[in-house]
Amino acid sequence: MPNENVLARIHLDAVLSNLEILSKEDADTTSLAAGWNGSILFVAGLCGPRTTLEIRSSGIKVSPGKVGRPDIVLFFPTEQMLNNMFKGTGVGFPIPLKGLLKAKGLLVFMKLAKRMEEVLKGANPPKQLKAKLLLNTLGKTIAAIANYEPDSKAVADTIKGITELRIRNGSAINIQFTGSSAIARNGNAQDPDLLMEFANEDIFLDLADDKVDVFAAICLDDMALKGDLHMGDIVNTFLDKVGIYLQ
Repeated sequence: MPNENVLARIHLDAVLSNLEILSKEDADTTSLAAGWNGSILFVAGLCGPRTTLEIRSSGIKVSPGKVGRPDIVLFFPTEQMLNNMFKGTGVGFPIPLKGLLKAKGLLVFMKLAKRMEEVLKGANPPKQLKAKLLLNTLGKTIAAIANYEPDSKAVADTIKGITELRIRNGSAINIQFTGSSAIARNGNAQDPDLLMEFANEDIFLDLADDKVDVFAAICLDDMALKGDLHMGDIVNTFLDKVGIYLQ
């Protein structure tokens, strides 16, 4: 059973951050974002995660916590209700604590969320962009699990170094394990301790959809794992949990 608090952080830190990438690389998203300037604060529970989504001049920025004076505040009484909204199941309606009359901002956000779903789950999506979004989601989900799931955090705090996940000659994300936290950043690391590399977008997407066996991919050089194998064993346990949280 997924930890609802961890899942809420995954939705806010990992999934929602895909809108930043889309606003830079997808013309449809840029056009939708141009429809409103403002910010939305998502609040999950009394002591749960908070994230601010800012839309300015067609660009999007997602930041942890409360940033500035948000135009709209959406309060979810429990983390589960926020998770239901992202999954589209069960009861997931927020209580608008601020900005009740700013329907335009909420409408723009709903359109942006629909566009992200089209890229991630629609038929014939832009392959390179979809792969970049999934890689971003994967890296930041690993960080969320390592930071907030108690058992995983206890293990993550035993390692120090940088893990990089990348598509050969393509997108990359790296996770820095400091011994007390895990920090995910987009792009290549200067000198990663562990490298997990996928031959191309097709291989990465097929692996993400469980269409290719990992062992077979390694044997065929479609996937490479190099560096600190102890860190690799730990990261692999986090990868197994990613599938549970994002099923």
